[in-house]
Amino acid sequence: MLTILSVDKVTKQFRKHEVVLKNVTLDIKEGTFTAMIGASGSGKSTLLNIMSGLLKPTSGSVLYKGKNLTMFDDNEIANFLRNDVGLIFQNYYLLSHLTVEENINIGISNTGRHYELNEISKVLGIENLLRHFPSELSGGQQQRVAIARAIMKKPSILYCDEATGALDEANSKKVISLLHRIRQQYGITIIFITHNHEIAKTADRVITIKDGMVYRDTTCTNPISVKQMSWA
Repeated sequence: MLTILSVDKVTKQFRKHEVVLKNVTLDIKEGTFTAMIGASGSGKSTLLNIMSGLLKPTSGSVLYKGKNLTMFDDNEIANFLRNDVGLIFQNYYLLSHLTVEENINIGISNTGRHYELNEISKVLGIENLLRHFPSELSGGQQQRVAIARAIMKKPSILYCDEATGALDEANSKKVISLLHRIRQQYGITIIFITHNHEIAKTADRVITIKDGMVYRDTTCTNPISVKQMSWA
């Protein structure tokens, strides 16, 4: 299995005495589902932002398919984010004045490479919502639209930062199930930040971040299914 992303001795310091990440090193294999867990303030979101190119480290490097993202200029980073990366957050960031179809099509890269709208909408179960506006959708439906927008460009890697944080149990399970289906169907590498240990149990690998460092890195030989998840 090929390595798609390599983080090498990454440190991030925001202020003189605020070191958020400390010498983090890890590799991400292509086509895997990796969960990153940790307490609030542990540094996991900062690490995700550095891995995705949204933020530069104070020191260390991030290699994406052998290319050093930390050496990219602003234009190169913008193209990387536009063409190679999908981002999903707790907030859906849908444009209220655009229909579902229009919101999804925003995700098409400037290379013109993309999935067919009908295919993606059917996979995500939103094919009957394309002419609706975000205000007419439930939270779970809005998150599925956000997922469709993120993967429309055929990204190699999908970063999810608490993507189910605003959803109830039933919708959280639906979203996690859809993400696993997307990974299996399209081969997209997924990195998922969560506080939820049940979600993490469905992943191929669980990385625990504590005090800005990799505290534990566990490969899951037998991940649980979404149906086995328990919110108790």
